[in-house]
Amino acid sequence: MFEPISVRAYIYLYVANNPSEKKQEVEERIRETLSVALSGKKCSCGNPIWVVGGADAGHYCFTCITGETIPKDDYEIDEHLNYLKAQSNT
Repeated sequence: MFEPISVRAYIYLYVANNPSEKKQEVEERIRETLSVALSGKKCSCGNPIWVVGGADAGHYCFTCITGETIPKDDYEIDEHLNYLKAQSNT
């Protein structure tokens, strides 16, 4: 299961772990990928886009980016997780 995280908290962690990255650029990538994911666009394999990984690796899912099937302590933006949950309830 993904560990939910807010955009703000994720950007803070990302920049803290990657000090050469500029906060504004990271935020732009995350927000652009989140917007695409919330529009319903899927990975080329048909799975939902992984916003956290997709912001750096392209609009792909967790499995296509990492080669793993189950996220273990991996973050995903909480807003996207809420969207996916709402979609599964309809």
